[in-house]
Amino acid sequence: MTEDVEFSGATVYDGSGAPAIEANVRLVDGRIDEVSADPIGAERVIDVDGAALAPGFVDMHAHSELRLLDRPETVEKVTQGVTLEVLGQDGVSVAPVPEGRREEWARRVQTLLGTHESWGWQTTDGFLDALERAEPAVNCAYYAPHGNLRSLAAGFEDRPLEPAELERVSDALDTAIGDGAFALSTGMIYPPSSYGTDEELEALGERLATRDSFMVSHVWNESDAVVESIDRFVQLCESAGCQPHVSHLKVAGEDNWGASEEILEVFDAANERGVRVTFDQYPWTAGSTMLTALLPPWARTGETDEILERLTDPDARDRIRHDIESGDGDWENLAKAAGSWENVLITDTGSGRAEGETVAGIGAEHDADPVDAICDLLVEEDLDVTMADFVMDDEDIDRFLSDLRGTICTDGIFGGKPHPRAVGTYPRLLERYVRDREVLPLEDAVYKAAGHPADVLGLPDRGRVFEGYVADLVVFDPDRVRANATFNDPMRLSDGIEHVVVGGEFVVEDGEPTGTRPGRVLRSVEEWEDPRRPDLSDR
Repeated sequence: MTEDVEFSGATVYDGSGAPAIEANVRLVDGRIDEVSADPIGAERVIDVDGAALAPGFVDMHAHSELRLLDRPETVEKVTQGVTLEVLGQDGVSVAPVPEGRREEWARRVQTLLGTHESWGWQTTDGFLDALERAEPAVNCAYYAPHGNLRSLAAGFEDRPLEPAELERVSDALDTAIGDGAFALSTGMIYPPSSYGTDEELEALGERLATRDSFMVSHVWNESDAVVESIDRFVQLCESAGCQPHVSHLKVAGEDNWGASEEILEVFDAANERGVRVTFDQYPWTAGSTMLTALLPPWARTGETDEILERLTDPDARDRIRHDIESGDGDWENLAKAAGSWENVLITDTGSGRAEGETVAGIGAEHDADPVDAICDLLVEEDLDVTMADFVMDDEDIDRFLSDLRGTICTDGIFGGKPHPRAVGTYPRLLERYVRDREVLPLEDAVYKAAGHPADVLGLPDRGRVFEGYVADLVVFDPDRVRANATFNDPMRLSDGIEHVVVGGEFVVEDGEPTGTRPGRVLRSVEEWEDPRRPDLSDR
């Protein structure tokens, strides 16, 4: 139950990017009732003694769809100060799914999202209902995943859509948004989203434009062709009339480091043309994804059994080896971006084997070529393997963090020994990039972590410490906040996050999770109070 609470003596960062003010903040019935320089009075008064008080952080790129159903208390997120997770990323998720395809989709997303005992839904509405019944600790929002929508018409076939099929997918996108999705996500290296043509995506973007919505994309290439890929995506959305939002913005591969300058020039040029570009980012030099992403695109087409059969074929394996080692071809070669097999770390396998080992180490242990090592591992684990790849440079990370068009995300993939971004992203932002290295001031960090994401999503009463707004709040000590998660010990919770409130209820109190689960499943058109997303860019 909510109670009337006053946080007194707070240093308030209101989420707008404005400098902090000293204030007292009272919560009544789950909303911010008053912000005042003078004492207010409440049933309960908590003196935070100058600690920072900010809007709750928004994880703009999360992979917790199934985890929230089984572990709705989501301790790893609330102890970071997260009060809202945005799901349905990279064009690959759990809804909608075609009749008769639930088992195949469950196998496809297992590596990224984990498992759940039973999928009792097929539609976006059905999944959001299931999420509501789980009563999560945090609020949740959902994107309509392009691969799922595409599979409604073409299954997992790598081909252009026929006109009637494209109309069906476009209608399905509109239905998904009407059911509560906030935008369309695409994953241009992940089948079947990667099979979409520019013409197809532009047509879907035109549907998004009718709702003033946006397209979120893991673009075609984040390494050797990263600038071209981002420019292509921005221009595609511009042509369609919808807003582009780039997922987990990065520059991968040492040969490409420094390209952040060119990328931001692409954004600047788009802004001058009247195109509002936004992005999300996690502050780590390693990425993380499914190990299958190391394979050339032709090797991961089709259904799961087809991929496994291909990986056991000697001729196909020789071709995979050639494509990876030659560095040739118009595809995202993540092994090349890593530069060394020492820079590819196995984070999770279905059996638990090889977690925390590098591909180089696994190959040496089994006296195997690294490509054979990854193919063998994928076959033995039924493709259920994730990795971390060390491919980025701090200079590019700093440049993106300093840009106010960006938002913050964990891109957290749980299981095994996961990338520590799943557990420590927001404390790391505050500790390393705000306090220790002064890459950006605290008011900008709060804007990027809370206020700006709410604006992008079109949430008119969230993301600010303003009177009348929903009381999703975090109280933290800027001098003490610390991310303890590491690659060796990735599930260690953070320090310095003192209180976290979701809808007026404490999910973290005095640094400890309470087990309370007051989160809500936010549905787009209900939050917008209109079929179209409101423009909050000038809020």
